[in-house]
Amino acid sequence: MDLTEIKSIPEFEDISLENFTDSFVPYLYLDGHRSSNLGDSDLERYHSGYKFFQRFAKILKKLGFKSMVTMVHTSRNCNVKGRIEAIHSAIQQNFNSLKEQKDFNYILYGDIDLYKQTGKGDFYNFIKNIECNSKENNSFTNHILINYSENWALNNLDKLNSIPPISTAIRFTKGFISGGWIPQKMQETTFIYSQIPSISEYWSDEAITLLIVIAVKNWSHMTSYIGKKEYERGEKELIHNRRDVELKLCQYKLNINNSMRNRIISFGVDGPILYEL
Repeated sequence: MDLTEIKSIPEFEDISLENFTDSFVPYLYLDGHRSSNLGDSDLERYHSGYKFFQRFAKILKKLGFKSMVTMVHTSRNCNVKGRIEAIHSAIQQNFNSLKEQKDFNYILYGDIDLYKQTGKGDFYNFIKNIECNSKENNSFTNHILINYSENWALNNLDKLNSIPPISTAIRFTKGFISGGWIPQKMQETTFIYSQIPSISEYWSDEAITLLIVIAVKNWSHMTSYIGKKEYERGEKELIHNRRDVELKLCQYKLNINNSMRNRIISFGVDGPILYEL
């Protein structure tokens, strides 16, 4: 199933991705690697997470979109023994320098200098080299949050200027955003939840494409309601009855090629929208 086939599904036939390629920016909040991956080590598990990020970015770019934001780790993750070392090793072992730098720009956000101060100078030099070698003429930019915290952000608001307004936060395995709020960039952000983790082996290209389409559809519909909606006569009563009285829940079962079953949830005006894959 390719994008054409996905758009032939009645629930998605009205979405025109090309109308949103310049404005839709997902915030990928990767998770679930240690608890859901069957690998023998944290390094092996984070390999799967990095590969998912790579595939998601390539599919998003192929669909014509221009940028995405990705959370690698927050500063408080440094308190988990061995975790940061595994994340850093997975990034260094998976990054194909020539290919990745040719296809994408990379901009880093977070307390990166702390790596030098804590004996991780090699990793610091590695990621700074990636950022410095990015080409301005690349058509797609990866905004990377690494060793990030809200405190760092509040003290470095000027460095966040290059992040575009975030359309949708996509969260895996956890139904919350914690430690990754980006000031001034998430005032009209919608939320998508995936019950299975961002482990590459669990996702086919079709499933990743469908996740993107669900996110775009939800954001394109909800953006007019966030902080600027003027209700027409009778509209409030209709929404009240659907959402509050009927407790409306939309459910769709989608037949796609994927190694794992999944449940993706978005949130509409009338209530939750649940997609069973």
